[in-house]
Amino acid sequence: MKYLFIDDHDIETIDNLARKLHQPEKFANNVVIRPEYRWENAGIQIRTTPVWLPDEGIFKMIYLTSAEGKDAEAGVTVDVTGAPQGMESYACYATSSDGINWEKPTLGLHDYPMLTWRGTPIGKENNIIPSAQGLLQGPIYDPHDPDPRRRFKGLRYGGDELRSMVSADFLHWEALGIPSLPSQDESHLTYDADKRLFIAAVKRRGLYGRSWHLITSPDFEQWQEHGLIFHADQEDQENGNTRLQRFFDDPAFLKPIFNRPEEWRTDVYNFPIFPYEGLYLATPVMHHWSGKHSPLYENVDSRKTVELAASRDLRHWTRVANRAPFLEQSPVGDGSAYDTGQTLITNTPVMRNNELWFYYLGFRYRCHTIAETLQRKYLDSSALAVARLRLDGFVSLKGGLEWGSILTKPIEVTSAGLHLNTDSWRGKVLVEVIDAATGQPIPGYTRDASRPAVINSIDTSVRWQSKADLADLLGKTVRLRFYLWQAELYAFWFGG
Repeated sequence: MKYLFIDDHDIETIDNLARKLHQPEKFANNVVIRPEYRWENAGIQIRTTPVWLPDEGIFKMIYLTSAEGKDAEAGVTVDVTGAPQGMESYACYATSSDGINWEKPTLGLHDYPMLTWRGTPIGKENNIIPSAQGLLQGPIYDPHDPDPRRRFKGLRYGGDELRSMVSADFLHWEALGIPSLPSQDESHLTYDADKRLFIAAVKRRGLYGRSWHLITSPDFEQWQEHGLIFHADQEDQENGNTRLQRFFDDPAFLKPIFNRPEEWRTDVYNFPIFPYEGLYLATPVMHHWSGKHSPLYENVDSRKTVELAASRDLRHWTRVANRAPFLEQSPVGDGSAYDTGQTLITNTPVMRNNELWFYYLGFRYRCHTIAETLQRKYLDSSALAVARLRLDGFVSLKGGLEWGSILTKPIEVTSAGLHLNTDSWRGKVLVEVIDAATGQPIPGYTRDASRPAVINSIDTSVRWQSKADLADLLGKTVRLRFYLWQAELYAFWFGG
């Protein structure tokens, strides 16, 4: 297990260092799945990270689409809410060997009624999975279930409830005969493989609107409710007002269409949870209302900000880095970016190429005027993108021109090697080992004896002048003091 600096759980004191939140990098051409076919021409959605199957050496994904119906060819009409009428939705299949370049294989499972541009039937030449319709929370790969028919799991939304679904082959799904889980239109499903625990975060109504409750299961059949775990508060309202004002003031960003300051408020649109190095992290999507939209005013225009939260027990959550943004919407730029109107993030990052890859949805808009809808501005409206973060790189402790230090709480030396994830090639990191009982540095492991780490590495070993490792201290309880000068420290751990 690694020790991170996301919270103060393992830290006694921090002196003259800054805690810094790092945002995942949106690299050029980072869109990986976008609308291409008639049955996905309006946009795509996903809430669950693509599944990596080690025995097949491939990523697999089910994504949901929205598309114009057959009546759209005669012209666009709007319903009483101002949305286009006759929209359809489908569950679709994609695969990838590297997580970036994706294919949409023809499955032959669904007879699609629309025609090609030549006027010939599309028929079964598509990647639609009929039995996965509505499966927004999944698939989850479960290597532990002894029943091969339940190898993949997911939750299908419909009518304010989630139905438990299973599949043997990713392509054919069936519902389990168990009670549904109550949830509104958003939810997230994660599997903690170490604890063999299924974790469902479900949306309910609260004081500030959208709030999040926890339901867990050890077997995907017996589910236990744990109550409210996360919601917005008054500080979120102030942060939301500041962030909304930026979108109206900064010409680089897409402005919301509707602006009614008396209706400004913030709630929590999504709450994806994932296990990471002995704790749980979440990426709450904070939903900043700018005003309800006409003609029925039943929904809101808004902008969104992804933050970071941490928990040790799934029930009590700490907001990381004073609620600073972890993932934000992009400026309009040349118009190629999708995430200028909304951003939603999937349930867990993928560890790939010594990085953490965060798959997220980018939307070109949140709301349209009726005129824009009649002009079919809703087409090609959303796509799946990926942003990359240094391994363990959520939060660092950063030292400047003067030395700073971190003193840990007492910890047991469980292995001879002490490893660091650090960016110190411009500076130095020194490590001192302290006897937890006496509070005194242990001879041979003092600051003066420490060989400085001058490197940018996700895994570098700590050494001292006469000590290559901590073999002499195995099983003992110590404190570690890290000294930083013009360096950043992301994590440390004991290992071989």
